[in-house]
Amino acid sequence: MTEWILPYNEKGKDAFRVNDALHNLDRIEWVQNINLTNINIGDIVYLYEAAPVKAIHWKCKVTDVWRKDSIIDDSAYSGSGMVYDGPFIELERLCEYFLLQHLSLGNLRKNGYNGNMQGSCRLERFKSELSEYIHEIDKIHTSDEELTKFAQKMPMQELEELARRFSKKNPEVRETKTKQYKRSALVSAYAKRRAGQCCELCGEIAPFLDKDGNPYLEIHHVMWLSEGGADSIDNTVALCPNCHRKMHIVQEPKDILYLQKMLKNK
Repeated sequence: MTEWILPYNEKGKDAFRVNDALHNLDRIEWVQNINLTNINIGDIVYLYEAAPVKAIHWKCKVTDVWRKDSIIDDSAYSGSGMVYDGPFIELERLCEYFLLQHLSLGNLRKNGYNGNMQGSCRLERFKSELSEYIHEIDKIHTSDEELTKFAQKMPMQELEELARRFSKKNPEVRETKTKQYKRSALVSAYAKRRAGQCCELCGEIAPFLDKDGNPYLEIHHVMWLSEGGADSIDNTVALCPNCHRKMHIVQEPKDILYLQKMLKNK
């Protein structure tokens, strides 16, 4: 597997809106020019957004190469409306980075990058610490445990902004033996921080501290995800274990109404 950095430009009326396309599509197509002759299926691509952002914004995986014809309709995101000729590579969205300041050009340079971001390049061209640095930042974004630890250190306002940004009306569903919803670690961290050390239903102090020394509270969605509820800070509360079980077993209307009003007034 080879890792690549590919720059793109969101500015200009004729620019292809990569960010919108990746927010709304699982995959996009990228013209495979001479600089990408050696790219292969399974390679990892870090998409670098040019000025004014100047940072790696996305992580993608190559799922097809040398595709002659376009099969993904992403014309809605083309500023010029142009239809490009192949061949194409196909990129599958893996992760959107929100710690853009950590992946800024300045920080990449401090960790071994010495290019000019004018074209595609292999990560292996640079010092090994660049790859190690990107992987460390990537770990925060792709591991719920690491993300939760990081979120606990964020200023409350920054955490709220990120939690709102990553709230989802229709959370991604993971299929296992039972259906599980992939919930945002940022939304969860914000709800627990908002609650402080007290259950948001009964008002009692959390019954114990977790292994990291934080008050143990459990996340509950007032309107259940299985019933169409959003994984958002406006539908998520932090409850003590007793109240959490009560909400799932008894589900008293007065408790639901109380939590809804509480969230509305936050």
